[in-house]
Amino acid sequence: MYLSIFSHPNCPPALSHSHARRTFDRAMRTLPPSLHHRIWVRYLLWAESRGGLTTVAIYRRYLAIDPSVTERYVALLLSPSNPSPRPLEAAKLLLRLSRKAARGEFVSSEGKSPYHLLGDLLDVVESHAEEVGLGIEELASIEADDQSADGNAKDPQQQNGTSLIRFAGPPTTVGADGKPAPVYDEDEDPDSPRKLDVEKIIRKDGLGVYKDQAGRLWTGLATYWIKRGEFERAKETFETGIATVLTIRDFTQIFDAYAEFSESVISGIMEELENPDEEDEDLDVKEAEEELDAKMKEFEELMDRRLFLVNDVFLRRNPNDVQEWEKRVGLWGQDDEKVCGHCLLLLHSVHRSFPPGRRDVHTRALYHRSAQGHSESPPLVYRLRQVLRRRRNHG
Repeated sequence: MYLSIFSHPNCPPALSHSHARRTFDRAMRTLPPSLHHRIWVRYLLWAESRGGLTTVAIYRRYLAIDPSVTERYVALLLSPSNPSPRPLEAAKLLLRLSRKAARGEFVSSEGKSPYHLLGDLLDVVESHAEEVGLGIEELASIEADDQSADGNAKDPQQQNGTSLIRFAGPPTTVGADGKPAPVYDEDEDPDSPRKLDVEKIIRKDGLGVYKDQAGRLWTGLATYWIKRGEFERAKETFETGIATVLTIRDFTQIFDAYAEFSESVISGIMEELENPDEEDEDLDVKEAEEELDAKMKEFEELMDRRLFLVNDVFLRRNPNDVQEWEKRVGLWGQDDEKVCGHCLLLLHSVHRSFPPGRRDVHTRALYHRSAQGHSESPPLVYRLRQVLRRRRNHG
């Protein structure tokens, strides 16, 4: 009853701050553990009303007892009403929850799946890219340090020319239940100030596990690089995603985001040329116009590649689909060298278990269409003719 006074709106500041915190702590020390839950309810509500470092300190104490309210704590850290948000700590907590949920060690109180928790992490990364993730230069520095550390490391079993045989392996830390304790990971430690290697996390915990959600993961990673201003790295990410996905849904999601990104870059350059900043003395109009021309050319090439990229998705999913190979050849139109090259690629890509008669019939039809009217056969046409002739003789 006395503790409820501290949450009353008319409680004077002399009582509602330090005195209230000390009173809650004294109650926790005095009462037996079986009654602590009655104190914690009011303690957490009071901490949320205080905000700032008080909320962080008290919630961290409670999470050591009951991690089930971690999602509530993450929401408080990212709340718009929070005067000092802590996105890095929230991201590390979400990463820990996602991994524990994937191992079956955590059940979300809000009914979220491991992928949903990883999606929440992506949202935090996209919104707070600078505060959460490492940049390209920082990643390069860490990789260089790791390589030098590996080069200087010595194998203790090879010292003084002797070898040591270990039968049981190194000692392992165990928990109270006798099971091996989890290995310390700085990426999951909210107290650590080190930022996250976002690309490594998405590739390992996202793309390596949730292959059916590749579109969302690739676009999230590209958005992260865009928010950091690393446009070339974002472009590479889009290209890699387009070249690896296996479904049209994922391809469409990545391609649309890629096209939107390209349009935004073009629009930004055009606005800069139309309304130049008078304080920007380094602006070179000619250089900006050349960059605009290059970006527009890249965008046009991207639009022209769409049909080929869609065809690539189908062929990655099923290299034995001769109908898709026919579509691919048809996309090249009158480019006979490309047509013959893809006919050869068809013969080498389609599995031997596929009926050879059907495969060769399709290839011969495509060959005759491409080789008509040639008095002198190009090298690829000649090579395709030889391959088909050998197959016919051995057929």
